[in-house]
Amino acid sequence: MFNDVWFQDTDGSIMLDDPNKHTLDVNYPIREIRISSSAVIEGIEVTYSLANAVGAATISHGSRFSEADKVCISAHETLVGVFGRAGFQTEYERKLITNIGFMLFDSQLAAVRVAGPFGSLDPLCEGEAFYVSDVIAFGGFAQNDKHLGLSGLFFIKQRARD
Repeated sequence: MFNDVWFQDTDGSIMLDDPNKHTLDVNYPIREIRISSSAVIEGIEVTYSLANAVGAATISHGSRFSEADKVCISAHETLVGVFGRAGFQTEYERKLITNIGFMLFDSQLAAVRVAGPFGSLDPLCEGEAFYVSDVIAFGGFAQNDKHLGLSGLFFIKQRARD
């Protein structure tokens, strides 16, 4: 199991579970997502923006392919939705993520952009459809194997402030 968020303080600041325990920029949390996929999603790599404009931290889980799909998120875009299909896969005899896609809202253009879906696009693919909004970080289940390294994801949303 992995969780890219190590700790959330009472002031709302979020510490990433990277080697340096950087603080996440909650206003622009995700800069880039790389998806390694074949017939299923095999790995994910997320580049997070750090607070106080001190740079970025990249965290990888599962299999990593050199030809991974890349979703770049500009400073005026917000990840407003993650969607896809996941569940038991008969061919692999285990639960996996069949496909995943991302909805991004551009505040300058007042427009939505869809990236993906990545993975299997077969309309008869196995698993249940999912959708979650306002994701700021990822967690899940993965092994750093050559193939089929990612077996599940969960999504972290920012805690509502009082």
